[in-house]
Amino acid sequence: MRKTISALSFLLSLLMVFLIFSGCGQAGSDGHETEGRSDGSQSSTETEKELDTRIQPSLPERTFNDEEIHCLHWTLGEGGPGENGWIPWEEIAIDTMTGDVVGDAVYERNHYVEEKYKVLITTEYAVSNTELPNKVKLAYNTGDDDFDFIVQRSNDISSLWTNEYFYNLRGDDTPYLDLEKPWWNQDSLKAFTFGNVTQFASSELLVLDKSETGVVFFSTVLRDNLGLDNFYDLVTDGQWTWEALIRNAEICENDLDGDLIMTAADQYGTCGNRTVGSFMFVGAGRKFADINSTGHFFTEVGSEDSIDLMAEIHETVIYESFHALSDRIEDFRLTNKFMDNQIGFLFYSVKLANTLRNMETNYGILPIPKYDEYQPRYYDLISAHGDSLLAIPVSNRTPEITSFVLEAMTAESYYTVYPAFFDVVMMGRCTREPESRDMLEIIFKSRTYDVGLIHGLGGYTAEYEQYAQLHYGDVGFTSLYWKYQDIIDKAVTRINELIDEWN
Repeated sequence: MRKTISALSFLLSLLMVFLIFSGCGQAGSDGHETEGRSDGSQSSTETEKELDTRIQPSLPERTFNDEEIHCLHWTLGEGGPGENGWIPWEEIAIDTMTGDVVGDAVYERNHYVEEKYKVLITTEYAVSNTELPNKVKLAYNTGDDDFDFIVQRSNDISSLWTNEYFYNLRGDDTPYLDLEKPWWNQDSLKAFTFGNVTQFASSELLVLDKSETGVVFFSTVLRDNLGLDNFYDLVTDGQWTWEALIRNAEICENDLDGDLIMTAADQYGTCGNRTVGSFMFVGAGRKFADINSTGHFFTEVGSEDSIDLMAEIHETVIYESFHALSDRIEDFRLTNKFMDNQIGFLFYSVKLANTLRNMETNYGILPIPKYDEYQPRYYDLISAHGDSLLAIPVSNRTPEITSFVLEAMTAESYYTVYPAFFDVVMMGRCTREPESRDMLEIIFKSRTYDVGLIHGLGGYTAEYEQYAQLHYGDVGFTSLYWKYQDIIDKAVTRINELIDEWN
């Protein structure tokens, strides 16, 4: 049960939020910004103007007699957000304001929706990555109406979306979801629409889908000391490419202890975990699988071009003396090495910035580089290992009400929670250079999903991410594909037969 707050504490809460957001630009996922002073803050007149020009949700005047809207949310362990569940921020419900900017924005968003529409928004966390799917399946089989919507990481939806566990978010059962509004992530809708059925989606309601966006962090100390390029100019000019990355990273590589062996004691050009190969592959404009114009699932991972690209990634970027793979080098502490300015470029998801806020020196943030300057845009992969997607289970007996409340929450998040994450957490506490604002806008406009990585292609993508990057020079990508070809073909055929049934 949500605690009742006094009128005085509520006024103090509003004052706190006003002070927080008075220093923030209002940048949405489509890059729109409200006008502000030169220091980035907004006057009261400008705030009123922003409120007047807001895009409003297309919702009628309704109240719901304190109906509870309950969310079942993923974690990977007991303890929930901030402990051992892999979740750095609350994104659905929080009991009280704590001073954490994102959490407080979530609290205020919910308070606004709860008061206006007379609902109660609550959440519970699964204690493992298997509990949530099991609860969804149990509710489907028994008809229990224990939760109204779920938030699941995309890495764990493959066992769910191929069944009839969820409503079609485009269907008549969820009439208030306006998926054309700017607060719905259009790339997620494209990636998770099979035929005419969309069971999962990402929106500005969520935070973790933004925090799991793949990026490149770089050491400004090494940039300045070694006379490296102006990376911000390269990005805006469309020249931030593999060649630019390699050219600058090679200058950073240094056998610091002079033992002629690259170990945890040395300085590396690039570094990352097992997802670097996927970041680079998708960043080059490719997909492990995609949805075609008829809404069917297809993959071209066995094409000559795809196999050549995978090999090129591992031959030119991810090789042992140049790239430090944290899983391979003994006593290697990826974050500590970067914070000590002994890594030129670090591939990771955006959430690492929350850890780097304690870094004593400056750092910068860039999109994943393009393959070459002829590639028309950047692509920043949303990692399936820690993001969030929402869905409404068919065990929910009032999906119309849930769709109403989700649309209201998402629309409000577009102007509150997302700016709190972007402007305050990313700009005010983490990244240190003003040009990073421009980079983050490019990055968040470039976010993309790869349904092949999410589906797994019968285990092929998992082996690419793990085996391939742990074996460096002895990887044969043609052999790797032939090992899985029959499994991949059967998986694609099975999915498309299901899509035809849905249609």
